[in-house]
Parts: sequence; C-alpha cells; structure tokens
Amino acid sequence: LKCLKLISGFATATSHSLTQSLQQFEICTMLNVALRRSCSLRPVGVRLLQQQHGLQASASLDRSIACRLMATSPLEAASKMYDDLVAKSVETYKSNQKAVSDDLDAELAKNKLVLFMEGSPDAPKSEPSLNVIKMLTQAQVVNFLAVDVLAHPAILGYTVTKSSRPRGPHLYLNGSFYADYDGLLTKFTNGELEKSLGTQTTKSTGTFGGELPIANY
Repeated sequence: LKCLKLISGFATATSHSLTQSLQQFEICTMLNVALRRSCSLRPVGVRLLQQQHGLQASASLDRSIACRLMATSPLEAASKMYDDLVAKSVETYKSNQKAVSDDLDAELAKNKLVLFMEGSPDAPKSEPSLNVIKMLTQAQVVNFLAVDVLAHPAILGYTVTKSSRPRGPHLYLNGSFYADYDGLLTKFTNGELEKSLGTQTTKSTGTFGGELPIANY
C-alpha cells in the first residue's frame, strides 16, 4: 500500500512537472511566433510576459530578441548604431581636441582638397564613400588628400564637429568645408562639381579624347 502511494505521488508530481514544462514550452513558442510576426514587440514586452508566467531571462533569448529587432528594423538599428558611433567619436575628439585639431588643421592648410571618408580611394569601406570616389573620378577632381575616419574615432569626431554634418563623407576646399555626400551628389548631378573643381587636362586625347584616363599604377 505504501508502495502504491509512493508511485501515485510520483506520478502526480511527474504529471504536474510535465504540465508546467508544457505550459512554459507553449509560452516560449508564443513569444517566438510573436517575435517573428511583429516588430512592435520590444524587450520590455517580452520581459513582462516572462515575469507574468514565471520564466527566467536567458542570454540566448536576449540575443534572439536583438537579432529579431535587427531583422525587422535594419535601417533603424543601423542608424542608431551610427549615431552612437558619432557621439562617442565626438567625445573622443573633444578629450584631446588641441592635438587632433593642430594635426588635421595643418593637413587642410597644406592641401587644396581634403576628403574625409570611410576607407581609402582604392578601398572604400562604405557605399557613400565609394559613390563619392566615383563622382570625383568622373569629374576628374584631382589631386586630393583622403583621410580615413575609421583610422581613429577622434578623426571622425573632428570632421563631424568642424562640418556640423553627422554623415560623411566630407570634402574640404582650401581649408573650409565644401560639401557632404548629399551636397556632392547635387553638385555632381547639375554639373557644378566638374565645372568648379574638375579638370580636362587629365582626360585622354586622340581616339579616346575626353574619356577618363587609364590608371598606370
């Protein structure tokens, strides 16, 4: 009789545990489906559901939530990340402002054209930087000094502060800010970029007259 009672108690406990596990599984499934189908469910809402149903937070679920939000709102997430990068870069620049400004101001003074971009002209590291290089090449805006803003946060902080434009690339003419990406695109489209800064002397002559030169490096 005692044995039967133990078995009965064990069966009841096992049944209760199994029921609880199934309920938790259903709740997790509900959260997963909601995350897949709606971008409005934020981590706060997920945490509230966890608390209501007695579920503990987990690092894997946190990563899953972050991935879902990035997948549902990639532009918003990328824009927020870039804004955070710019803010931290400005702080880094201001913490050592004199030394950074002295060095970069000297480069602006020595060079007629200075382009602050992501990467280098041969290897741009963003689509806007790549497009600007294409525009400057097509208009034959040469020669210019390229400065990689990704080399150090203070460099990005410097040009963002000096130009008052949070988004690059930034082109400087004779030490003064000339245009950002949108400005360069407008000037390139209406022909002003080629007329004001471009040159015809570097273009090919003869059979291929007027066409862009062939690189010989």
